[in-house]
Amino acid sequence: MKIEVKDISRTYKSKSGEVQALSPTSFTIEEGEFVCLLGPSGCGKSTLLFILAGLQDASGGEILLDDAPVVGPGRERGLVFQRYTLYPWLTVRENAAFSNHLQANTKGKSVGELFDRISRADYLLNLTGLEQFASSYPAELSGGMQQRVAIVRALVNKPRVLLMDEPFGALDSQTREEMQQMLLLLAKHEKITVVFVTHDVEEAIFLGSRVLVFSRRPGRIIRDEKIPFQNSADLQSKLTPEFYKLKRELLDTLHQASGQEDGESNRIAMLQNLVASSENQGIQDKQ
Repeated sequence: MKIEVKDISRTYKSKSGEVQALSPTSFTIEEGEFVCLLGPSGCGKSTLLFILAGLQDASGGEILLDDAPVVGPGRERGLVFQRYTLYPWLTVRENAAFSNHLQANTKGKSVGELFDRISRADYLLNLTGLEQFASSYPAELSGGMQQRVAIVRALVNKPRVLLMDEPFGALDSQTREEMQQMLLLLAKHEKITVVFVTHDVEEAIFLGSRVLVFSRRPGRIIRDEKIPFQNSADLQSKLTPEFYKLKRELLDTLHQASGQEDGESNRIAMLQNLVASSENQGIQDKQ
């Protein structure tokens, strides 16, 4: 599914007045791309994702999915949040098969459709290594396993676009890498377009076929980087010179933008000088 973002902006009201969370932003995502939205916290990347999901209204602009405007949530878009959002009273299979807006409407579904959803859920649970936990409840699962169920739930409807808002942010480093590998393989298997929000440069390069780098608030795209090497689920790719070079370049882009907007570079330089002065004073006192 092709995604066209045209001059999307977002402004909201606060006690101190209007706040612009997202500057007018435009870009196009082709069908099958895995695009990471990379930027610091509060830059508007999650806001943009929720507008794309149809959960928030834009202050200006429009988003087209295969030339059709986004006017609300739709089954062609699956969504995975950062926080665990499983229903604690449902089993893993039930959480996977009866997702969010469809769970309350099962009475209106045919037996065949319900069977298809359960079969699809079981198939995906098997792919993600959760088949033996199908009858378990969320409280019995680790954080990584809960997010696997959330991904399965988002894929049950066979969406054409998967939207993900920092889904691995709360996981430990080992589990996070395992989830990254699994997601890459699932995305290729399902042949879907993925839009993935993150503030982790390494994660963005490893997962994305393309990375859009956002400035601090009000967010705007300051770099559109196509990943020049073949993305795979091989963690060893993170150790290559090409990977490290691009990681350094994107980090520099983020640092430069931050320094221009809030004087962060000056503050760091001031702290470095203070540390150096303290160390020199300590040496003199010892002498």
